[in-house]
Amino acid sequence: MTEIRRLIYVPILHAQETTRDPELHLRNSKIVDKKGANKQEVSEVYAMWEGIAAKIEALNLPWRKVRIYQDGTPVCGNELELAMRLARSGSANYEFILDLIEKGAKLEGTENMDLLIREYDLLSQFLMKKKGVNQKAANTEYQVKSRSLLELRDQFIFNRITGTLEKDEVALVFMGVMHRLDKLLEKDFLVSYVIYRLPFRSVGSIYNA
Repeated sequence: MTEIRRLIYVPILHAQETTRDPELHLRNSKIVDKKGANKQEVSEVYAMWEGIAAKIEALNLPWRKVRIYQDGTPVCGNELELAMRLARSGSANYEFILDLIEKGAKLEGTENMDLLIREYDLLSQFLMKKKGVNQKAANTEYQVKSRSLLELRDQFIFNRITGTLEKDEVALVFMGVMHRLDKLLEKDFLVSYVIYRLPFRSVGSIYNA
């Protein structure tokens, strides 16, 4: 009988995912800058990560057998260097990942770089469209193409996890709430959730409940 591998799925809220407005999506970065970002937003994001940290630490995972998969982290060979740079920029997400790496966990390259670039280019092109275009139609077109790209990203991430996680290891997966990767994973992994879904509102109190 094939042993089912264990996977911890953590849906997270990036700064830009508090809105469905594509323009705000691009204007905000996945990196929370403590100096330039809205103080309330920074407070909520850090409260969320404090709650995530507490819940994950309570799981008592065997850290030397944990592989971390983080959306937005490309397969590039420099994943640790990238994580360190983002943490220095003020990302609570990557600050926590570095803490887990110090405990023995391994950060795995997770996403296809070309797909990440295509998504960014799609959003940039949408915002560069002239004011005279039908904004509703343009937004609908963007949403359809963005969803299609997200499905491709999810499939790549799924293949990445299945291809790198050893049978005696635990996957710790951090994914933005727009992803539907968990639905792909449920057929091949024993999936447990730190929290099932995050609503589009203040999030700190949810994780600290």
